Amino acid sequence: MATPDSPLLDRIRRRHAEVNDLAATSMSLNAIGRRLQLDRKTVRRYQNKDLAGLLASAQDRGHSVLEPFMEHVQHRFHSGCSSSMQLYRKVLALGYTGGYHVVHRYVVTIRKGIAVPARSATPRPRDITSWIMRPQESLSASDVAHLDAVRSACPEIAQACDLAREFTDMLRQRRGHLLRDWIQKAELNGPDAIGIFADSIRQDLHAVAAGLTLPYSSGIVEGHVNRIKTIKRQMYGRASLALLRARILLQA
Repeated sequence: MATPDSPLLDRIRRRHAEVNDLAATSMSLNAIGRRLQLDRKTVRRYQNKDLAGLLASAQDRGHSVLEPFMEHVQHRFHSGCSSSMQLYRKVLALGYTGGYHVVHRYVVTIRKGIAVPARSATPRPRDITSWIMRPQESLSASDVAHLDAVRSACPEIAQACDLAREFTDMLRQRRGHLLRDWIQKAELNGPDAIGIFADSIRQDLHAVAAGLTLPYSSGIVEGHVNRIKTIKRQMYGRASLALLRARILLQA
């Protein structure tokens, strides 16, 4: 597909040719930069990167700020609003922070049928984890829709979601007697990471089953350990063992 002409792309073609012609004469990067009045790093980029890559990078320039609004621009354009200025004003009202020329350049590519397709936003791993681990009744309709879309797009995430929710239910409802069945299911059908986690649980099965069944925990002990470590960090290199012991005992 031919790359559309523009002053920017013409300048890139010309500079690429000039830099490589001078480089072919064994001229140094600094000398080429002085001759063409370019920074040394710019000269290296023109020398090391092929022309197609430079042109593609220039065409994508500005798309990052426009990307959240590309779908809206395309929809408006195909609905009959083909004025770059009108489209620019519409995306401004939606929160667009870029310049008019970025919108105009994208509208030109739509007219020529070479526009970069609008990409759907990819959820962050943190968001996906939150949708999976939170109680289902606490999810909004939008969260449910997004999670369903992710599950449909990636079967491994769907398997991980089901297994994570089963394990969380065991933990909250204290159903440790179901742990063996969960481990077997995770090892046979789960993603590799969950299969490894299940195998590590199997090695300490009785302790984990007790933790998922009994109302007791080591939380209080872990709290005291954390308190002692904090005191040690405060006194490191500044006080004696006797003072450390006294502080630990007095603050118990």
